[in-house]
Amino acid sequence: MFIRIAPFIGGIFWVALLSSCNNTNQQPELQVTTEDTTSAGPSFTNIYDQALNWAEKGDERLLPLCDSLLKNGDSQTGASPYYYLGIYYAEKGDTARSIGFFDKTIVTDYNFLEAYIEKAALLLALKRSDEAKKELELLRDIAPTYAPGHYWIGKVAEAQHKKEIAIYHYRLALSLDSTIVEARQGLQRLEK
Repeated sequence: MFIRIAPFIGGIFWVALLSSCNNTNQQPELQVTTEDTTSAGPSFTNIYDQALNWAEKGDERLLPLCDSLLKNGDSQTGASPYYYLGIYYAEKGDTARSIGFFDKTIVTDYNFLEAYIEKAALLLALKRSDEAKKELELLRDIAPTYAPGHYWIGKVAEAQHKKEIAIYHYRLALSLDSTIVEARQGLQRLEK
């Protein structure tokens, strides 16, 4: 299947050329659909916002979209399709595939900070805290002032029963971004 995405006033115009023909004499079926992105529903500024939305919902429409973005993308496409696939497979419960796509995201763009966080969160959920810690240490080396990274380092330290390290990183996360409610809650939990 080939998908061409074209923005138009009032939404996104999708043209999908379905390659389900059995021989070359058949004409492929052409489907044209529009999605109104200006209605009262969620507003998507571009196709990447839509892809993330579909990934977070586990919507299968993401799969051909990411395939198309990876095959026909330009220099701005970057690692985003791999990241969306990682989110999608995490939502579907396929942790191994999800981690694989987060690895591809990081290999494609080592500055894609959210991929480290998502991978570490999955590893922590699998009780593989040492591996999660290594991912977060890489993240910290790349972006030492990235507050969510410190929050997650604190969360891993808390899971490893390293209270002082967890408190330190929760405090550091809050000093960098005072809006991280989870870091504040973690700090309150440990300082009781």
